[in-house]
Amino acid sequence: MKVYCNRTELNRALNNVSHAVPTRTTSPILEGIYFRYDGEKLVIKATDTTITIAATISVDGEGSFAFVAPSRLITAIVSKLPEEDISFDFDPSGNKLTIVSGFSVTEIMCFNSDEFPELMINEISDTIVLNKEDIKTLIRKTAFSASTEDYNGVMTGVLLEVAEGLMRMVAVNPFRIATYSVDVTSDTSLNVIIPAKLAIDIAKIISDEGDQELVMKLSGNKVILDFDNLEVIVNTVNGRFIDYKRIISKQGPISVRVKRQELLRSIDRAALLTNVKNNNLIRMNITDNTLYIKSLSDEGKIDEQVEIIKDGEDLVIGMNAKYFKDVLSVLEDEEIILHFKDQISACIITPLKGEKYRYLVLPIRIN
Repeated sequence: MKVYCNRTELNRALNNVSHAVPTRTTSPILEGIYFRYDGEKLVIKATDTTITIAATISVDGEGSFAFVAPSRLITAIVSKLPEEDISFDFDPSGNKLTIVSGFSVTEIMCFNSDEFPELMINEISDTIVLNKEDIKTLIRKTAFSASTEDYNGVMTGVLLEVAEGLMRMVAVNPFRIATYSVDVTSDTSLNVIIPAKLAIDIAKIISDEGDQELVMKLSGNKVILDFDNLEVIVNTVNGRFIDYKRIISKQGPISVRVKRQELLRSIDRAALLTNVKNNNLIRMNITDNTLYIKSLSDEGKIDEQVEIIKDGEDLVIGMNAKYFKDVLSVLEDEEIILHFKDQISACIITPLKGEKYRYLVLPIRIN
């Protein structure tokens, strides 16, 4: 029972499926990577029961087999093999895998494949074809805003909506909201909540190479993504997402047009004197043509100035420097608009034109 494969392809597949191996688990089988050869393709997969990632690669082989190998060990071994041509020889009588590459021979004791959990997939209810780069963009520009506290339920997920020619992703926590949209050609409607942590893992394995399209399917409480010989199965988050549209539509009468990079650099410097204890507080003093940014601590103070174009009244407001930096760092626009109402209402960040994105950041009360 032997297969011959390419080390680079196998290494790429192992790195991709490893994103589904749990960092902590009480089940040793979940610490492994499952291999199955059916006479045509080699299927490699891993799961933590909330996400399953399976890769399929073309190989030459004899017979058929299935086993589960320790993930850290086999990933490390394959990455260090000396030759591109490698062989797997599995002995089911002793659950022993022999890996040969050049003059390197390695033997690994494996788990019984029957112990590996098999996900049950119900009937597919919806299918939609999406652009891979669009999915990566939406995740990168929103998932950072999702809550990391488990007790927040749906706030730990990102909402993915597809309707009326738009695909939008939304992430929320008690202090901020991130929304980003791209155009799609599909007429299909979609509304699903994906755990933000898993969405970030998915973005890491979506390659810039290969096909440009990704197929998304819904099956019960699972989302299935097919792309580049990979299949990713994710358990969705149950619950009702908050009415984010009502919240982010409350745009204040004070607007500040500012160059994004200049604002980001100024806040980044001011943040050097902020910390978690004071909620990363920076003070913004908005005047006719200048935004004054100040941070203060026992170690000193930092004063910054940024040129702006303001419409509306002057305002002094406290903001969380980290939350502002997170938003400004994922945008590419040369200029953006900051919308304010008063000292206790949220700041809403939008592009100069259009509705591609909206970010909301709550203020910090200052004396």
